[in-house]
Amino acid sequence: MIKIKKNILITFLLLFCFLFSKAQSKEAFKEMEDSLKVIAPVILHGSDDFVKYHANEQFTLLLEEALLKEKSFNYPFDSLITIARLVSADNKFRIFNWHLPRKDGTYEYFAFIQAYNNDLKKYDLFKLVDVSDSMQNPEYKSLDYLHWYGAHYYKIIQTKYGGRQYYTLLGWDGNNNESCRKIIEVLTFNSKNKPVFGANFFKRDKNEKKGKRRIIFEYSAASSMSMKYESQFKTRGKEKKKVIMFDRLTPYEKQFTTKGKEKKKMIVFDRLTPLDPQLKGIYQFYVPETNIYDGFIFQNGKWVFMKDIDARNNTTKKVRKKQMEYNLSPDKKKH
Repeated sequence: MIKIKKNILITFLLLFCFLFSKAQSKEAFKEMEDSLKVIAPVILHGSDDFVKYHANEQFTLLLEEALLKEKSFNYPFDSLITIARLVSADNKFRIFNWHLPRKDGTYEYFAFIQAYNNDLKKYDLFKLVDVSDSMQNPEYKSLDYLHWYGAHYYKIIQTKYGGRQYYTLLGWDGNNNESCRKIIEVLTFNSKNKPVFGANFFKRDKNEKKGKRRIIFEYSAASSMSMKYESQFKTRGKEKKKVIMFDRLTPYEKQFTTKGKEKKKMIVFDRLTPLDPQLKGIYQFYVPETNIYDGFIFQNGKWVFMKDIDARNNTTKKVRKKQMEYNLSPDKKKH
């Protein structure tokens, strides 16, 4: 009887210590989050670049300290509304991501990736370094976390092919006073669990010899480009005919299309066009065409380009009227 009571007491003490430790840990994260929440707005709204970068240095050091702590992956930091906090569907990793607007109209991007290391049974932390200002032909480059094409991500799309997981990121880049960019970027993890950006996954045409490793759309800073991942009809059609004009598709397109009003999940985006044909290739004069959309659909390990998406269920106007939370929709120039 005495032995049973002793075992109960030990169990109680262990449970108490566990709960006390958990409460202390949560309180410590809460204190750090409160400090981060005070600093974060200064990165966007500081009086000059020096003030912004000083605040950013403080914010980065404190956030890194927090994310290196045990069990930090489970703490949401959900009051940090001026930064992106994205978690993959399989909980493999999460991204903390933000931008600093400079006085000259350009931007610098910052990010941490917390990724689970299955071999070590812990989360690794990677601090991304934005080198986009000095990068040539970024569409064709495979990059590591120390050589990153900086962007402010707002969506993670998880896909699987050949037994491997792939994570496609949708992002925004404020670029400068004349133009903005939207980016589609594939993220993978190598054998050492380190993040790799860029994959030869984009197929625009069957005759394309060298595929791009990331897609970059550039358009006028005075415009707003919609790019979302959602269910859509796979091709446009005339109102009184079938939504999918199957008989008019090329053999290459047919392999990704079926007859009838089938909807598929895809990346859907505005088609961009120059304000005047003579301005072709000068992207600060590109704007979205009215109600004309293209897309990418994931098929056989590739993001296959689909032209003229039927977007009659599209809510673009509503989305533009009522923007998503700031950390998921930074496509605006006022800070």
